[in-house]
Amino acid sequence: MQISDDEILTAFARSVDEGGKLLFRRYYKPLVLFSGSLLNDDVYTEDMVQDVFYHFIRTRAYLRLEPGALGTFLFRSVKNACLNRIRNNREVSTADFLAHEVEEEEALTVSPELMEAIHAAIDALPEKTRAAILGVIVDGKRYKEVADSLNVSVNTVKTLLAHGLKQLRAQFPDPAILFLALCKGL
Repeated sequence: MQISDDEILTAFARSVDEGGKLLFRRYYKPLVLFSGSLLNDDVYTEDMVQDVFYHFIRTRAYLRLEPGALGTFLFRSVKNACLNRIRNNREVSTADFLAHEVEEEEALTVSPELMEAIHAAIDALPEKTRAAILGVIVDGKRYKEVADSLNVSVNTVKTLLAHGLKQLRAQFPDPAILFLALCKGL
């Protein structure tokens, strides 16, 4: 069962530890995968997501957010951190950096038509690939749980996930929209 943004913010109202645990369970993997789609540094992507969580809790941003804005806020924060890292490391030219910039409304709004197109693209994926994406990203399951349900190894789940996300990114090149749509649970 997917944890809702409302549940996370309500948990923060009760206890920062409880809210932090739910936040991590719901958003850590999708945000790491999202940041990995923008950067080619697996170690840094995890650190960056943890830094975003730390900043979110330290600044008590959870007190200022509406439930529907939590995912948008987190994805925007990670995207900005990725773009800052790219710019600071001069890994790409200015033109490439500007190509990643998208109008805020476009980057953070998923229209019903786009959701339908993403849903159709996921339905068109091979069965095990679809199950890996839905299990890990949408349902927030651990790789081991998905591997057990599919009778495959954890490494196979990671491979299925990588191939599935590559296919989806080919159809939907803006990773922010794709991952936001996936995290909203299709």
